[in-house]
Amino acid sequence: MNFRFSLLPFFLLTLLLALGACKKDDKNEPAPDFTERDEQLITQYIQANNLTGFVRDTTMFVSVTQAGTGALPKKGQTIIVKYKGTTLDGQVFDETKESTIGFPFVLGAGQVIKGWDRAFKQFNKGTKAILLIPSGLAYGNTATGSIPANSVLRFDVEVVNIK
Repeated sequence: MNFRFSLLPFFLLTLLLALGACKKDDKNEPAPDFTERDEQLITQYIQANNLTGFVRDTTMFVSVTQAGTGALPKKGQTIIVKYKGTTLDGQVFDETKESTIGFPFVLGAGQVIKGWDRAFKQFNKGTKAILLIPSGLAYGNTATGSIPANSVLRFDVEVVNIK
């Protein structure tokens, strides 16, 4: 009996340390939803810059500035795109060089941000458009390069080819 009681403090201390290690981690909390804020930012941006022709595609805003021709791309096809990406304050964070044929990606393969996969499935060859993509369809709460976390992004795009 004495042996059991001498292990009791050890057992209680171990249990206390184990429970302390289970402390809730703030990193596991769900990320805040910026949907309403992003929509407000996009609407204000469109008004402030006198932009027209935007259609709301669920949570993303798209303005086709030049219609293309031919069939729409299908999931799994390669789309070659020329683009310029900026934050809403005008900071260019990426763009294709004039000397390149464009940036290729496979539609629906998760190679690009969700906003691109959604937008480009509705563009045929030759389409030029402006995409205003909310943070949830861009990089979300992750800062990437010079793009701050939770940023709404603007892309000026052109579909060069679909293969």
